[in-house]
Parts: sequence; C-alpha cells; structure tokens
Amino acid sequence: MKLRLLVLTALLSAGITGAAPSAPVTISPAIIPQPQSMQVSPGQPGFCLKNGIKVHYKVSRSKLGSAAVRALMAAGLPMLPEENTGELTVEIVPHDNPEWHSIRVSPEGIELKIASEKALPAAAQTLAQSVVKSADGSPALPCMQVQDAPLLPYRGLMLDPCRHPLTVDETRKMLRLMARYKLNRLHWHLADDQGWRIEIKSYPRLTEVGSHRAETPTLANHEIGDGRPTAPFYFTQEQVRDIVAYANSLGITVIPEIEVPGHSSAAIAAYPELGNSDIPGYAPRVATTWGVLPYTYAPKPETMQFLERVFAEVCELFPRAEFIHIGGDEAPRDQWQHSPYVQQFMQQQGMRHAGQVQHWFTHRMAELLARHDRRLVGWDEIIDDGAVPANAVVMYWRSWVRPCSLKRALSSGLDVIQSPDSHFYFNFCQGKLPDDPRYKPHGSLTAEQDWRHVYSYNPIPADISPEQRRHLIGLQANCWSESIADGHKLEYQCVPRICALAEVAWRPAELRNADEFLQRVLAHYPWFDEQNINYRREDGSPAK
Repeated sequence: MKLRLLVLTALLSAGITGAAPSAPVTISPAIIPQPQSMQVSPGQPGFCLKNGIKVHYKVSRSKLGSAAVRALMAAGLPMLPEENTGELTVEIVPHDNPEWHSIRVSPEGIELKIASEKALPAAAQTLAQSVVKSADGSPALPCMQVQDAPLLPYRGLMLDPCRHPLTVDETRKMLRLMARYKLNRLHWHLADDQGWRIEIKSYPRLTEVGSHRAETPTLANHEIGDGRPTAPFYFTQEQVRDIVAYANSLGITVIPEIEVPGHSSAAIAAYPELGNSDIPGYAPRVATTWGVLPYTYAPKPETMQFLERVFAEVCELFPRAEFIHIGGDEAPRDQWQHSPYVQQFMQQQGMRHAGQVQHWFTHRMAELLARHDRRLVGWDEIIDDGAVPANAVVMYWRSWVRPCSLKRALSSGLDVIQSPDSHFYFNFCQGKLPDDPRYKPHGSLTAEQDWRHVYSYNPIPADISPEQRRHLIGLQANCWSESIADGHKLEYQCVPRICALAEVAWRPAELRNADEFLQRVLAHYPWFDEQNINYRREDGSPAK
C-alpha cells in the first residue's frame, strides 16, 4: 500500500502534459499473442514516438516507475526517464491474475494499470508491437485501449546446447525472440549423454572431460559419425550469470535442467565412480551417438554427495528459478539390474523392481531441492513408478502413453506443464523441406508439425474438473538439437511456430482463428527481417 501511494502521489504531481500528437495513424497493429480486449481508433492522430517517451523523474525514481521504464526500454521503446514533464503513468490495480494489465494510449501519453510488476514485460511488448508509421512516416502508437492477461502463467521454450552447441549470442537472440511473444521461461537443458555444458567449480572434470566428444553423427546420416573430435564447449559461470541477468531484464526466468538419473554419460565419463562401476564391460565415455544410452547414476553415497554439491552451485547461479528440472526421462534399468551393489541396495530398501531406484532418486532430489526452496520439475516418467512429492511438477511430453500421463498427473493433484511431442517438439519436421540437406530432420522425426498444427492444440481439456484446471500451470515447446547444428537452423525450426505457441498459451481455444492468425504472422515478417531471423516462409523455404 505504501508503494502504491508513493507512485500515485508521483503521478498526480507529474501528470501527463501536452505532448505533440502524431500525424494520423491509419495502420492497426497486429499483436501476437492477440490481447483479450483491444480497441484501436484508426485514422486519428496517435502518440508520436519521434522524440521518445518522457517520464517525470518522480515517476522514474519510484520503485514501480523505474521497473516500468526498464521493461519498456528492454522492449525497445525510446524512454526519457529524467524529465520535468511526463507522458507515462503507472498504477497498480488489484486483480486475481498477477499479469493482468490495461493500456490506454492517447496523443498525450500512455497510461498503464497493472496487477503487479509481473505484468510489465507483457504490457511493454504489446506497446512495442504496436509501433507503426504515422501518415508522415514517423514512428507512433495508435490511440488504443487494451485489457489483457494470459491463459497460463508458465509459457516456455526449451533449448538444448548439449547435442550441438548454442553460443551466448545465439542464446541471447532466442531470448529476445521469446520476450517479443511474451514467453517467460527458458528451460535450459545443460547436461546430457553427449555433453556437460555448465561449469561446476567443485567438479572441474565435468567440463574438462564432459564438454567434448570423439565425434558427432553427421547431419546427412545420423548412423554415421563424422570422425572429428569436438572442441570443448560449455558455459562458464560468468556466462551463465550474464544470460540469466539478460533474461531477467526481458521478463524471462531461466530454468536449468541437470539430468538425473539417466542421460548422464558425460558426467559419469568425467567421474566413473558415480555410475554402476561393478557391471561387466563398464567403460563410460561421452556419447557419440544419439538416442537412449545405458549409463545411469548409481544410488551411492558419493553420488548423492556429488548431486548435492552440483545442485547447490546450480541454485546459486539461478537465484530466480522457482523450479529446477532434473530430467528423469528415458532412464534405462539394465545397469541397475546387473549391478551387485544396486541389487543389494534394492534388497536393503525393500525394493521389488529396478524402477523403484528411479523413484528413490526422484524423492532424494525433491528433498535436496526443497532445502534450497526450489520445486522439482521432471519429465512425466517420474510418475511411472509411484507417488512423487506433492510439490513436484510434471512436464508432460509422452503423448502416446496410455493411460495418459497428463490425466494421471492431474488426478494425483500435481501441477503440470504441457509439452506433448504430438504438438510442441520444434525439432520435428514442419512439412515441405528446403533442398539444403542441413534442414533434414533427425531419424524418424518427420511428423508434420507446422504452425497450424501447433495452433490447433487446446491446453485446457474439456473433461477435467475445476480443481484439475488449477494444476495446468503452463505450456512449453522443446527444441532438441540432434539435427540442429546452429542458430540459423534453430530459428527456422522455431519461427513462426513460436508465435503459435505463444498464442495457444495466452488465448482460450474458442477465441482463436487460424486464418486470422496467419494474417498477423505475415505482418510480423518485416520484424523478422529487421532482426535477421531465419524464419520459415509459408512455402517451406527459409528466409535467410
């Protein structure tokens, strides 16, 4: 209440003063995702941006006002935050949805009403997408009124630098793209069989050994290796902090993923004692092939000590991440079944089958993360072998599993982030391919998931209860990188599907129209070109 009174006092004293209106604005903006309510007054003078947006210093020096200025600047709007007159007002208005916001643009200025600071990034992007040219060619905002709030609070994209590296600059570019379309979570897949990609000070061999491999499957034929050792690649802790801070400035929280107990070949190659070292033929190495590989962590005291130290550093590097992802998918049980140590461990624990070892890992990781005030997120395999902690989050991806993992998670009272491979695997083919062999998909991933297919998804099933609806907290697309060797192809795989993802997570299915959406997507082509984004055109050809 004290903050609100402070800001309102500043607004009253600063006011909106007589700004020069723009020339008439005849273009209506094409906003993605489409706001819940938007009225535009075409043909009238709008708010001229040629000289920037003046912000009275009493507003810009308040906590709320400075947050608004930062969000608008991050969205690319020209802000003048230390003026004696003001063209921006910001006010907190109570609302059930913390991202609810209202925007009013007139020739005199911009009024923002928000439920909380969480609403500022989305409001800023609506304004950034609304910048058009007035009749005299100057940048302007049309007179408009918007009221908006998202359908789902978690709107994410997963990036995988483990199979093929993704540089800091390429990652930052994807963050800007995400922010443009109001996605607010980057799920960062940092450890897998084919590479360990994050510096951990207490275990230097993770990057000394685990950050490079002997060869990589070729793009033309994934069954054949290229015979070329890779250079070490990982993100230093300084680089991680830089990316996390940059994401935060755009309203995006970075959720790290460290795989446990499977997909762990790179870590076990670096520290063989963490694996099932008593099985015949034990010879861990950083994987040089794709697919599901056998190396899993062993349930040893030294393994838990390792995981405690690794996740302590991870939690320190990602201070705003309310969730930490532990993977939990595709963990083979063969090595556990052949390990005398694990068999003895199972007997001592009263376990009847090897799947219960994974269940044990899930519970230990939940306890470990709880000590850092974080919630565990795992792929939907974590619910296959028994009940998981009540505060765990299930990331539903296996669309083919019956009974449905989504329904099983909801019936257990668990929060769910939907990421079904049937609609949201952006590494899958989108239909007609360019002739360039670099665009060939990995293996059998030829299911046609173009933007229309993504757009058809309804994240709120009709046959769930109101209580279960409360547990549907998010939607995410995944971009696994087996066949994505660089940011150039990553952009082709994601754009414009990322626009469809954003609208599905934002707007109820009954209010969406694919043909109308296409017209808005086409209107964003000039922005893609301006940002040098290699988007996929409607005929399947790459833009760059």
